[in-house]
Amino acid sequence: MPGVDRLRSADLAVVVCWDDIDTRPPEPVLAALRAVVDRGGRVLSQCTGAFVLAAAGLLDGRRATTHWKYAAELARRYPRVKVDPEVLYVDEGPVITSAGTAAGIDACLHVIRLEHGAAVANRVARHMVVAPHRDGGQAQFVPVLVNDAPDGPDLAVLRDWALEHLREPLTVADLARRVHMAPRTFARWFADRTGTTPQAYRHRFSQLAG
Repeated sequence: MPGVDRLRSADLAVVVCWDDIDTRPPEPVLAALRAVVDRGGRVLSQCTGAFVLAAAGLLDGRRATTHWKYAAELARRYPRVKVDPEVLYVDEGPVITSAGTAAGIDACLHVIRLEHGAAVANRVARHMVVAPHRDGGQAQFVPVLVNDAPDGPDLAVLRDWALEHLREPLTVADLARRVHMAPRTFARWFADRTGTTPQAYRHRFSQLAG
């Protein structure tokens, strides 16, 4: 098949959304993906790409994820796969699976961080204007309606400011002061918007700056 030959020398194969999960991927594609892992490379799936890796047998006995909308179907079709529908991405050594589009970016940045270090991953993230690191175990979504979330400042603005100050020892008080909120009020607002705590956020960025 056109393009499959390129996988013979690939150290990383990325499988994006598989358009028709009811259709089994071509065997040459599955064999090529297995060959990447057999020779010590990595394969990474985004969203329904996990169905391709599962069809290749690469997820058997492994923990994996996909978009929450398709997680139950993945588990039904491939009972040997330990499907976790609640996380952004799962790193199982040579096989990495991720949820939706944004989680796919997180997983790719994770690979860059593993291969080239946090500094390179940070530069790529800054160029893309995305957070440099979200833990794979973070929830795929926060169970709160946007209209029900408390009014407040733009979280993206705060994130961009934090990215510009990665080398500084940011505290929760620093973050709260930046958005003109009391620390306790800020903590509640932040948790409602992100599903995590300011302390965890601060720790994450401090690790990347170190």
